[in-house]
This record gives sequence, structure tokens and C-alpha cells, in this order.
Amino acid sequence: MNITVFGANGRIGQLLLRQALQDGYAVTGFVRRPDALTWQHERLRVIVGTYEDPDSVAEAVQAGDVIFSTLGPALSMKREVKDLPIARAHEAIMRAMEKVGKRRFITLATPTVRAKEDKKQLVTVLPEIMAKLLYPTGYQEMKVIETLIHSSSLDWTVVRIVNPNVQSNGAGYAVSFGDTKGKMTVSRWNVARCMLDATSRNDWIHKMPIVFNR
Repeated sequence: MNITVFGANGRIGQLLLRQALQDGYAVTGFVRRPDALTWQHERLRVIVGTYEDPDSVAEAVQAGDVIFSTLGPALSMKREVKDLPIARAHEAIMRAMEKVGKRRFITLATPTVRAKEDKKQLVTVLPEIMAKLLYPTGYQEMKVIETLIHSSSLDWTVVRIVNPNVQSNGAGYAVSFGDTKGKMTVSRWNVARCMLDATSRNDWIHKMPIVFNR
């Protein structure tokens, strides 16, 4: 299988690349700078481009059977929201997918992006409150992405994460779809593993699993 990863040079993006290559996938990584990835692999192709360039985005999308985004917003505490680059990137990726006829889209978000299954619990409520209070730009990024996802005809899965900086992978990962108890700790490795596993989970299409360490 061929996959494309947008945000390939990020912490989760690079883990996703390495796990996918280890599993035998052919991988296309999309980055904005030629020096963004400092390592190579025989099954890794790198495309350098911007999300404002529809041709480079379309080239990357065309290369994959499954399209991933590991893009996340900057944690800015400035009250004034001037730009939403992550939401704009999602819009560009999704538009390109629709144009070239690609269906499967797996992306990252936080529980600020709400699922219809969500019930009130710490992991579905607190992240949105904290984002709204502390990170206005990140909050707005997530709400625009929520709108894009819910109005899309793509076969999407949104892997939702909270505080993805735990070093230990625990005993693997578990997921909640918002209707069962979830936890607010997850390693980046488990996030990448969950995203990659989603490629074979047709029952996760149009679902928003919250991933956490076991």
C-alpha cells in the first residue's frame, strides 16, 4: 500500500513514517523545507511544497492510497487570532483528494473536535475548555477542522489526542469514541501506531477515536 503523510517532519509525523516503512508501506512525505527530513529510506519519497500550491499538494495526494495529516496547531497563547494555517492546510488537502478521486483520509485533532458519540467526561470536555481559555488560535483551528470534516464526503477518521508527550508507550494503546471512559495520557509512538492501524479499520470510517495509553 502507498500512503502519503502531510506534516511528515513533525514528531508524530516522523514516527508514522518510520512505523509505516517498517511495516512495508511505500511512503510519500510532504514537507515545506528541503532540509526538513534528515534521513532517507529506499521506500520514502519526499515532496517539498506549500499548502498554498495546489499542484504540489495534488502531487502528494495522488501518490497515496491513504492520506494522513499529522499537522497540529502552534500552542500560541495570544488572544488575537490572525491566521489558521492548519485549517487552511486541511482544506487544501481535502480539496485535492476530492479533485483526484482519493477517499481515505486519516487526520489528527484534539477532543475540541466533537464527535456525535461524545458524552460528557473529562477527556471530552476539559480539552475544549482549556484550549478556548489558553490557546485561542488552536481552538479556532480545531473548530474549523470540525466543520470541514463533518461536511466532507471523504472516508475520514479523526484520531483525537490529548497531551501527546508521554514518553512511555505503556502496554500499547486503547481508544474511546467519546462514549466510554478515556484517559488523557498518550505517547506519540502510540498515536502514530493508532493512525497507521486505522488504515485497516473500516469500522473507524466517519469515527473519531480518542487514543490513550493502556
